[in-house]
Parts: sequence; C-alpha cells; structure tokens
Amino acid sequence: MAGRPRKVVEEPPVTSDGIQFFGDVDMNDNNKIMSHLPAWYFDNAVDEMQESIDRKKRALKAHMIKEDLIQRTENEIQAEEKRIREVKDSRPKLSGPQQDKCAETYKALAEQIQNSMPTRKQSRDGLVSPHKELQRMKNKHITIDPGIAKACGIKADKSNKISGDEAAKCYKILGKLLNENTNVESLRRDGNAEAYQSMNDLTQAILRGAKIGA
Repeated sequence: MAGRPRKVVEEPPVTSDGIQFFGDVDMNDNNKIMSHLPAWYFDNAVDEMQESIDRKKRALKAHMIKEDLIQRTENEIQAEEKRIREVKDSRPKLSGPQQDKCAETYKALAEQIQNSMPTRKQSRDGLVSPHKELQRMKNKHITIDPGIAKACGIKADKSNKISGDEAAKCYKILGKLLNENTNVESLRRDGNAEAYQSMNDLTQAILRGAKIGA
C-alpha cells in the first residue's frame, strides 16, 4: 500500500543572489504567502500595533485593568511585541549590488507601466477602451528580471514578462523598499502637455509653410 504523499514545504521566495521580500512572518500554516504585499510594507499597521501596546501598558500601570484580565492583557502585549519584531526583522537588508539591482528594476518598471497607461486626458475624453484596459492589466507584456518577480511572489512567463497588475505589485514592493514612490496611478501622464506640444508643433509647421510660400 502506497504511503501518504509527503507534504511539500515551500520556503519564502528569494532570488538567486539572496533578495527576499516575503519572510516567514508572511507565510501561512501551509507555507503559502498569505498577503498581497509583505508585512513590512504596512507602516501604519506597525504603528497601530505599537499604540495598542502603549495603551495597554498605561492601563496596567494605572491599575485600570480588572485583576482577572491582567494576565490576558500581558500575554497580548507580549504577542504584539513579538509580532512587531518579526515584521521589522523581515524587512530586507540589501547589499550594494542588490540595492542597485532593485533600483534598476524599479526604474524599468516605472517606465514600462507609464508607457502602457492611457493618459488622464484620454480617460476624461472617453477614449479608453475597457477591453484594452483589462488586457493591459491582465496580459503579460511588461519585462522584468524573473528573479525579482519570483521574490515578489509572481511567476514571469518564458519571455520574462508579467501583467500590468503584477508589475504594479512589484513596483509597490520595490518602491517601498527603496523609499521611493509606491503610487502607481501617479505614473499616469496627464496628456494635456502632450496634446499642447503636438498642437504647438503643428502650428509652427503651418507658420513655416506660410513663410516659405510667402
């Protein structure tokens, strides 16, 4: 009789040169990444947890906690303090070459995402096809280092391409790590300047033609 299949234990994804964005703190009981972004990404969550700890400590010091809840409150403080340490320790510490690699990837993603996005003017003028926008978000058309994609919990295709949504995720993770912009929408060009420049070029061409013909 065949034995039970062995449980596959998955490690947090990491690049060949040791870059790791998700840590043990981000893995569930089945060793799967349990969130879209790593825990260290969310500064506010850590700040709120620290405020909760401070509030409970003040209450204990002021004898505002009922006697039968003191032990429970102390246990909660210990658990929250441990969680904060784990989250902070999971933030990547990059070497110089790793920093350069992440910065280069971040810049390349920003350019590709921006070039793929319709302008705000096009959106306001109703010139954006919902079907094409869905394709932009879901189809794999943005090139990335496959190792970086893997570390972000994303599998690039054979051409090292990922979708618009996946690129946005990688952009946010890298941006947070590098202390750079993480707002993908801010990459969208306004479109008014481009339209003005195109019209200005046309006007100048017409004027040049008028002078030539004069």
